[in-house]
Amino acid sequence: MAARKNRNFVHIRVIKHLPQGLSIALDDGERGIIRVREISWENEDKANWKKNYPIGWDGYAFSIPAQKGEVREFSLRLTEKDPWDEFAKGFDKNRIYEGTVTGSFDYGAFIEIAPGLSGLLHKSQIPAWVQAPVPDLFWHGDKVLVVIRELDQAERLMKLGMAPAVNLSGENLPVAGNQPTVKSEAGGRVEKVLSADIPRRHILVVENDASQSNVVCGWLRELGQSVDAVFSAEEALEFLEKAQPDVVLVDIGLPGMSGMELAKHILEKYPQMQVANATDWANANEIKDALDELQTLGVKLLFKPLLPEDLLSFLSPEQELEPAAPKEEQKLSLSDIPKLDAKKSIHMLLSTCRKHLGVEQVFLFSLDPAQRRINIVDRSGDGFVNNGAIPQLMYSPVRDAAEDRKFVTSNEITERERKRFSHLLEFSPAAVSCIGVPVPSQTTIRYALFALARRAKSFGGESKIYVEGMALAIGAALDQNDLREKSTLMQRSALIGNLTSGMMHEINNLVGPLLYGSNSLKKRLAQIEKEKGKPNYTDINEEITKIQQDVRKIINTTKAFTRIAAKGRDEILRVDEIIEETLLLLRDVSKGAKVSINFKAPDELLIVRSQAVVLEQIILNVILNAIQQIAELHPNVGGGIKINMKLVNEAKGEARCQIFIEDNGPGIHFRLWEKVFDAGYTTRREGSGIGLYISRNLMQDIIGGEIFISQSRILSGTTFVLEFPVHL
Repeated sequence: MAARKNRNFVHIRVIKHLPQGLSIALDDGERGIIRVREISWENEDKANWKKNYPIGWDGYAFSIPAQKGEVREFSLRLTEKDPWDEFAKGFDKNRIYEGTVTGSFDYGAFIEIAPGLSGLLHKSQIPAWVQAPVPDLFWHGDKVLVVIRELDQAERLMKLGMAPAVNLSGENLPVAGNQPTVKSEAGGRVEKVLSADIPRRHILVVENDASQSNVVCGWLRELGQSVDAVFSAEEALEFLEKAQPDVVLVDIGLPGMSGMELAKHILEKYPQMQVANATDWANANEIKDALDELQTLGVKLLFKPLLPEDLLSFLSPEQELEPAAPKEEQKLSLSDIPKLDAKKSIHMLLSTCRKHLGVEQVFLFSLDPAQRRINIVDRSGDGFVNNGAIPQLMYSPVRDAAEDRKFVTSNEITERERKRFSHLLEFSPAAVSCIGVPVPSQTTIRYALFALARRAKSFGGESKIYVEGMALAIGAALDQNDLREKSTLMQRSALIGNLTSGMMHEINNLVGPLLYGSNSLKKRLAQIEKEKGKPNYTDINEEITKIQQDVRKIINTTKAFTRIAAKGRDEILRVDEIIEETLLLLRDVSKGAKVSINFKAPDELLIVRSQAVVLEQIILNVILNAIQQIAELHPNVGGGIKINMKLVNEAKGEARCQIFIEDNGPGIHFRLWEKVFDAGYTTRREGSGIGLYISRNLMQDIIGGEIFISQSRILSGTTFVLEFPVHL
């Protein structure tokens, strides 16, 4: 597209390719940079930027207004389309925008509300009751609802404010999702950068400005790197005498010994280290020759302000891809095992172990110390086994491995060893060689992993190490399953206690009115018997209706108690009734926290076949988590929760039910959307980190569905989605 005429357009020439983008020179000799994100609006063009803009290319670029005259940066994409032009025309101060945090500092956070449109949310615009520092409150990639306070199109400056708090207490009150919203696409870039898979390295950051050091170290840690920080070249030299990091990132403008002198010293004494200098463009122009000399020695040059994509590009140098290893030579990494429930994970591990070792059968045995009995937990492979011989395995090497924690290996069971292995051979007559290892587990049951082959086979060296690794992985799966079962039992006990309290509250509140109403009704009937003429039954009908309603409340409560206390079983359920019964359990908790819960059943009934007790427990955990988050954010003010549900028909014809639980609590950092489902992880001071973990496992293992966060905005709330199949 031809560049539009504009006084801010300047003629430029590409002189070098940098990790951050294009190094360019103006006609008057001044130098600048065009970052990758400013090359094009199209992702495909940005991916091929070096090919599209080779060294020597010349054309026109847009001069981006500098902050305080310190940095000279330019844009190619703004020569084609300037989003500020169109945005300024439709600017509305009353509109709420969803933005993505791209930078967080002590004085405020930079929020991008659309590609190319960013503004500053100053800390003065954050509610006074928020005590957290800005960098702790807003993380890179977080979503935020903002309004525009001021807009300066000429200077491309935007001042933002927090959007008004969302009220979810009433059915007709507006919620964030229903207000005019411009959704940011740019957030996806930050999210993608921060989730990139790059090798973990040890990095030393040498930066005398504490705030800049905190920002760079924070980004590097979010990228999965191990980071140390010092504040001068002299401190860096002392650090290097004790430890040698993989990378040293040095600021040019250090006090005392300069960053360039430190870089040269490191190259001479520690040539194996990767070194990078960081500076802004104003300083880079003044020391151009010295920087060019360092680059010829292998020092990378990074330009401030450093953003996540700049660091990612620096940490991920381009290199030729190595040819893939032949399939038979590829090694199994236990970290490649997908996250499955314990039973599926164990079976997959056994199958993988059998194929890797090239044996016919692999067994996981359990030994109950109290009953002195061995059982088969799971197996992989075909072949005859004598189940009648299982009781005799208590007197075989299986017991040695499971109970005595001994390693059992026989490359070929000889006549001399047949007595020792007699019961194992009775169980599997075709076995010729075997290896057995204890499975480490924190449970009271003992476990052993055995691989049996029908031919002589060596199980030494790598094979032995491999089987031990498999035993560790299986032990972890067993412990995880044990934790789930104990946690679920603990949750069930808590629910029953909660429900018992609710039942007592319900009965205490209703028994008195029921007694009074029945007594009043008895008096009225006695009076009617004495009266002559046609009696008035209106008052009597109203009294009977009130008694029926009170009895219905008691019945609903006892029905919920029966479901929670009883073992789970599949049954036909109305989802709206399950939600209403769960809200009944949470009535006192929500009232105490001043949290109103708004749920209106849809006109269309949603019927599913599932386990009521499990579904109620999942819904209760998610709502209870929201109540607790709101109570911690607004201890004396409270908040609201809104619940919606709908039926989704997927392309394959499988219908799925979706329940949306939206709160106006503190929100969850984008980087923690998955972390909050980990066992023991909590963002609350007194949280256990168990509720959401149990809920996800129950949903996946028993209901066959998923729980996930569909959106979360800092200080504006979170929406959890419960999605599960409709099986009738």
